Amino acid sequence: MSTYTVQGVTYDVATGQPVSFDESYTGPKNALVGSVTSDAGVEYGVYADYNQENNEVQDSSGNVIANNISTINTGTVNVNSSVFNANDIEKVQNIMKTAEESNNVKSVATGLSNIPPAEGNADIEGVGKINPDFKQPADPSTWPNGTTFDFPEFGRVDKILQQLSLRNLKYPIDADYGNTQDYIQINQFSYKPPSEGIFFPEGGMKQGFVQGAKALTGGVPSGTPKEKAIGLVKLPMPNSLADSNNVSWGPDQLNALTAAATSAAMGASGDALQAILNFAKGAKGRGFGENLQVAGGKIMDGVGNVINAMGAAGVALDESDKNNLNLLGRTVIGSQLLNLLQFQVSPESILARGAGVIPNSNLALLFNAPTLREFTFSWKMSPRSKEEATRVNNILRFFKQGMAPKKSNDSLSGGASFFLGTPNIFDLHFKTAKTKDYQILDRNDSVLRIKTCACTGAAVNYTPEGMWNAYEKGQPVAITLTLRFNELEPIFDTDYDNNYFNYDPQRTDLLPVPTDAVGY
Repeated sequence: MSTYTVQGVTYDVATGQPVSFDESYTGPKNALVGSVTSDAGVEYGVYADYNQENNEVQDSSGNVIANNISTINTGTVNVNSSVFNANDIEKVQNIMKTAEESNNVKSVATGLSNIPPAEGNADIEGVGKINPDFKQPADPSTWPNGTTFDFPEFGRVDKILQQLSLRNLKYPIDADYGNTQDYIQINQFSYKPPSEGIFFPEGGMKQGFVQGAKALTGGVPSGTPKEKAIGLVKLPMPNSLADSNNVSWGPDQLNALTAAATSAAMGASGDALQAILNFAKGAKGRGFGENLQVAGGKIMDGVGNVINAMGAAGVALDESDKNNLNLLGRTVIGSQLLNLLQFQVSPESILARGAGVIPNSNLALLFNAPTLREFTFSWKMSPRSKEEATRVNNILRFFKQGMAPKKSNDSLSGGASFFLGTPNIFDLHFKTAKTKDYQILDRNDSVLRIKTCACTGAAVNYTPEGMWNAYEKGQPVAITLTLRFNELEPIFDTDYDNNYFNYDPQRTDLLPVPTDAVGY
């Protein structure tokens, strides 16, 4: 980090924010980042420095009510409990989170204890890889010749995209994005399997059983799919911006025959099951006529047993009920016995053909599954200078190379690769004018949010006017770029939560949705 010092205050060159103070400095070491109203109805100021080393809550007289509050820090908070409760602390933490998102204060380092197992060998600045032996077997000697198991590595040419991103990839190059113009920002990341901790547990077999048990009872956890930031592109707001949220529902039927058969099967006694098995076992040794006779007796016995059982249970049946039950029982039991005799006759067919009735299907629409959203955006680009034309070409490469499947790092161009790596993935953010007010972010909450996506299509039309037109050295006068994105996971109701602390700590790619925001 490059710094400079003025009057006892050391500043970060990149951000312009103060990062440390000399002993000779006696001025304020923090600044007002927001205000909070306690549950008691009193308003307090929230103060912090850029590194969040002097976080305080002060009353109107400057008295410190609480300090050492950050977005992740709850156990070591110093607070005057007579005026501030736990809910008040949570309000302050939400304000600190907002200040972090607006880059007014630096995000607090989570520390090793807060890194979830699914993060694997995450490389933390100033610390290094927290788990360099991730994905190594518990006992390497079990492998041939004592070797260890290394997963193939991918992304050897991602450095080219990182270099391109340093050129400030935006179109037009003179756009006043974030000040007077709305825009879309597309960030590119290398892909990390979100469930690698399930299939390749860090702690060997023992940890594998533990995680398997957790998955069995609580479902399969999913971490963030983003691993390493590659770069970003800024483009104008698409002229066509629309979304469609869908879930899959489908028709389902449950007639009385099916319900009765299901209920009987699930509640069948051992004697009843044994009787059916005995009938099926003896069918081969009996003639056809004898089988029909035995089957008929079983049908009448079955119907009688059902009626008697209902009477014993206190169910009052009139003659109409008995007739319906008699017909139902004969149909269900008869169909099953005929099927055992290799006569494929359904109960519905028996009723329709024999009695001229069909059972009520009780048709209903039931939820099947969530669906994944797809988005298509298009931009027409007409470079006005050589520099802008270069940026347009860089932007095209940014997406085309980023969506390409990866060969292993030890594979040469045109050479063999045993495995293929997952292409890079993308975050799409709609941005609006940013003010100096910490409470107003540059995120546009008046349109949809989009979860992390795969770029599934990148189409470029080099002749959008229907004919070839080019500048010097064949640079097209205009091009049309069309990108198609698919979200990596569905939208769930909890994604709309407005409280940061209700989000899974492994899902650092998700942010709270304010009450007045459109959301996903």
